Amino acid sequence: MKYILFLLLPLFLYAQSSFITQEEYAAQLYKNPRGIGCQHCHGDKGEGRVVAKYIHKKVEKSFAGSAINNLEYAAFYKALNSRIDSMPRYFLTPKEISALYFYLNADKLKKAQALKEAQEAQKAKEAQKAEEIKRAQNTKNVQETKKVSEPLKVEKVLEKSKEENKTQKVEDVVEEPKEITKPDETIDINALFKEATEAKNAK
Repeated sequence: MKYILFLLLPLFLYAQSSFITQEEYAAQLYKNPRGIGCQHCHGDKGEGRVVAKYIHKKVEKSFAGSAINNLEYAAFYKALNSRIDSMPRYFLTPKEISALYFYLNADKLKKAQALKEAQEAQKAKEAQKAEEIKRAQNTKNVQETKKVSEPLKVEKVLEKSKEENKTQKVEDVVEEPKEITKPDETIDINALFKEATEAKNAK
């Protein structure tokens, strides 16, 4: 299908730059391809038709044009460039063959294009939805991380505060030992003599 659309691109460009539409150009070419119109043998839309009936050796027979609206582009192109019994050769250009193929398969091509666009739109919608879900999940994860980390921070602060208080209490209890002053062992002889004399006089 991509190959067919690529081949039909010149026809689209030609139709856009002319005074008639692409469909009108293709329809006119189908009805007058420089000779007998295709519709006389293959039907208005390439569905095929009986051209004539006749009797041959007492047997009724018919001459019919085959359906050509169900062919792949390669087979269609080959048929128009080959010599086939009971079919005239038109010596059409590749652009004209593409135009005829478009005319016979316009509905299919439009449906295929619409389906492709719908699929692309659906994919884009799904991708956007997935992105939104991803963003929402990331936001949720960030919020949950904050909820978990904040109590932990408070817990750490309290723990640190408790440790500091314990350290302070230990420091208060375990004070640095004070320096013990040794008693003065020096004996004052004069004082002792004076004290003894006073005691004697008192008696």
